[in-house]
Amino acid sequence: MKSKAIKICAAVTSAALLFGGLFLLFRDDVQVKKQQEKLEPFMPDFSVIEMQKKENANETESIKIKEENIEVITEKVQQLSEEYNNSVGWLYIPDTEINYPVMYSGDNEYYLHRAVDGSYLLVGSVFLDGSCEKDFSESLNILYGHNMSDGSMFADVMKYIDHSFFDTHNYALLTTETDVYRVDFFSLSQPDSTDSFYDISADFDVWRENLRRSSYIWRQTEMSENSKYISLSTCTDSEGESRTVLTGKLTSVTLDPYAQFTDS
Repeated sequence: MKSKAIKICAAVTSAALLFGGLFLLFRDDVQVKKQQEKLEPFMPDFSVIEMQKKENANETESIKIKEENIEVITEKVQQLSEEYNNSVGWLYIPDTEINYPVMYSGDNEYYLHRAVDGSYLLVGSVFLDGSCEKDFSESLNILYGHNMSDGSMFADVMKYIDHSFFDTHNYALLTTETDVYRVDFFSLSQPDSTDSFYDISADFDVWRENLRRSSYIWRQTEMSENSKYISLSTCTDSEGESRTVLTGKLTSVTLDPYAQFTDS
């Protein structure tokens, strides 16, 4: 009788845990959808930017855009900032799930599990390292996002381990309140979470060598401390000790030598 009671108790406990887990997953999914609906009015329309496809991996894709459309895109980010004053930009990588606002709180904890409005959200938000300047004026910039099992947030960063995916998804667009930047990816690295790579105050040459040393993929690009760089960092696995980092060079569209500005 005692054994039967224990089995019944165990079964009830297992059912309760399963139900509780499913409830939490459902609740989080609902919260994510609510946040997406809130953000839709502020999402920049990147379709106004036309990328001229390159013919081979050694050529640079060029941007074709009406100058007036730069203001159309940045205006959305300005509106977002007025609604959520911790927002500093919007990151978009074509043909991936990465299409999110960028938040900044001055630390690296607040937005780990918070939505843009500050409410609890398991998946958190994409955010800029607290040591960086929120206007991306520093040479080195780091963005963080969770590697979610449902493919959201920075899960797609893991796909860049595939050389073919890296070469066919080699740029992003970062919009701030005042400018649109193209991000040309040149490195996929896997440093430890405590790696000196994350010290953005480090000497530029030291940072570059640390990045190259830990890079799984490295594409030759002209680098100098006068240029700007941005890294997208996410956990490699559930243990959280290793990171997978996608790094690119920032170029303002208005200063991009490959940009084509059109009137029509």
